[in-house]
Amino acid sequence: MRKIPIPVAIALLLAAACSDIDLAPFWSEFELPGGPAQGLRDIDYDSGTGFAVGSHGQAWFCHHGQWDEDWTPVHGDFDVELTGVDVDDDGYIWVCGADDDENGHLYTYDYDMRQGPWHEYELDGAAFLADVAAHSYNGVVTVGSEGQVWRMWSPDWELVWNDSDYLWRAVDYPASGDVLVVGERLSTGHGAYLRFDYFDADCTVAETAGGRLEDCALTDSDAGWAVDTDGCIYRFDSGTMEMVADAGVFLLGLAVEPDRDDALWLCGLGGTLVHYVDGELEYLDPPTDENLHDLVLVDGDEGWAAAQTLLLEYR
Repeated sequence: MRKIPIPVAIALLLAAACSDIDLAPFWSEFELPGGPAQGLRDIDYDSGTGFAVGSHGQAWFCHHGQWDEDWTPVHGDFDVELTGVDVDDDGYIWVCGADDDENGHLYTYDYDMRQGPWHEYELDGAAFLADVAAHSYNGVVTVGSEGQVWRMWSPDWELVWNDSDYLWRAVDYPASGDVLVVGERLSTGHGAYLRFDYFDADCTVAETAGGRLEDCALTDSDAGWAVDTDGCIYRFDSGTMEMVADAGVFLLGLAVEPDRDDALWLCGLGGTLVHYVDGELEYLDPPTDENLHDLVLVDGDEGWAAAQTLLLEYR
């Protein structure tokens, strides 16, 4: 019988052992340069560019996986809590938030050129701005308290809807032109959502039977997802929200897997990470016990999540 040389035998054994190792991507802690952060609130990533924002005007810029500190649009002693960020298709970063008096602030920066200062837009009477969504430079929506929904109607900004009984938490505006806004109706304590076509601003508003909706994402002109503070996952379809699962945990953010419409990553309090695929829920052991406010997927096996003092990296 022919004997296998010892080095070859060891290599074969190692290969067999490695074949049983799970090489799927996983979430791990990522320390920000110049960190820790003082309270991250939102994160976005598009075409190799990422941006994360948080309390006291803190902001980090990422270019192809390399994060840099001190990219804040806020300077001097002026304290603004940055709550929302979106990287649009035209090469602009949009950031919103509010000062100590709960006056809304909105900033933009041309990251393709990477030159010149941040530009702040003056939205007359803007209340606390919680989130911003941008498809292009001339297509931007920002939402917040007092039920305010603002759109850029170049070269000006227009308040297309407001009602003090509503508190808006998130907005999504993909290329289709349809806009979805989610939050809460204060008088009932139920989740609320508003939808409109960006170009005619004919708004319709409705409620869910659950708690405040915290985040949303559109996958088509009239289809998408939302999550609420009760841990419920909703499928948005043809203008209505249908609860499809109860995660049983306090959820704050969601991200739809690229090139799919039935797979989500969800995040929430205490480092909660949940994977939802076609009706099935998988709960992960969190790498941190910090609250996760938002996450974004670069592709199917790469992404980022915003914890309170650091990021989580998925790869």
